[in-house]
Amino acid sequence: MSEEITTELLGEHPPLHLIDVGDPLTTTWLRGGEGFVGFGKWRSTTVKGVNRFSDARNWWREQLHDLKIVNDVHGTGTGPILFASFSFDSEEESHLIIPRVVVGKKGDKSWITWIGNHPEVLEAKEKYEPVKVNLGQGAISDEDWKNRVAKAVEHIKAGDLEKVVLARDKFGTSTDEIPVVKIIKNLIENYPSTWTFLVSNMVGATPELLVRLSKSLVTSRVLAGTIKKTGDDSKDLALAASLAKSSKDLEEHEYAVRSVAQALSPFCS
Repeated sequence: MSEEITTELLGEHPPLHLIDVGDPLTTTWLRGGEGFVGFGKWRSTTVKGVNRFSDARNWWREQLHDLKIVNDVHGTGTGPILFASFSFDSEEESHLIIPRVVVGKKGDKSWITWIGNHPEVLEAKEKYEPVKVNLGQGAISDEDWKNRVAKAVEHIKAGDLEKVVLARDKFGTSTDEIPVVKIIKNLIENYPSTWTFLVSNMVGATPELLVRLSKSLVTSRVLAGTIKKTGDDSKDLALAASLAKSSKDLEEHEYAVRSVAQALSPFCS
């Protein structure tokens, strides 16, 4: 038996990340006050393996068959929405979530989509007790990390490398409940130009948009390339412009867009 999913225009409301509909906040995709927030889980699943994209597409289509769509708003982001977090490693699980309630905003238009009973939109409480988090070492110890940095510097001085990207993980543990709304709020306030996301308890913010697919148009905002600053603003602007026109970086961006577009193509057929 199919369930009804309804989308209606929404009047004035708090900022998206401060909305409360009675269900836990489970998914977000926000930037500059626009985007989506999802509450609760109507249905969710995981996929893995080399066929994870096509498996996800098939699962998504199966769920749509169980929905009777009533959409008075129309436009991108209205109606049923699937939030997904796909792993790079095919052997790791990818998570798919269809929220029970989604509130969206683009420009001066806001809307709400829900499955089941009509939710009441309230303002979330912002009173959170301080959380104590103990940071511990991740896969790389502090000593090993210092050695790797020193080795990278040696290779740069020797002319073997022009640049290197070093990264490490750290684990934080806490006996207190960590309020995800507080994390999202801090990310939005401290990194307003980034996309803030939450899917299956994975929360973060990124300045890059690897790919956006709107109808048949694919666009990308990928940050790549390195150039040394001179300290002179006019010279640095000219250097930045030359970097933006770099054929190497443009080729990298084009390849990234092509690769991800191919991965997304099963969802657009």
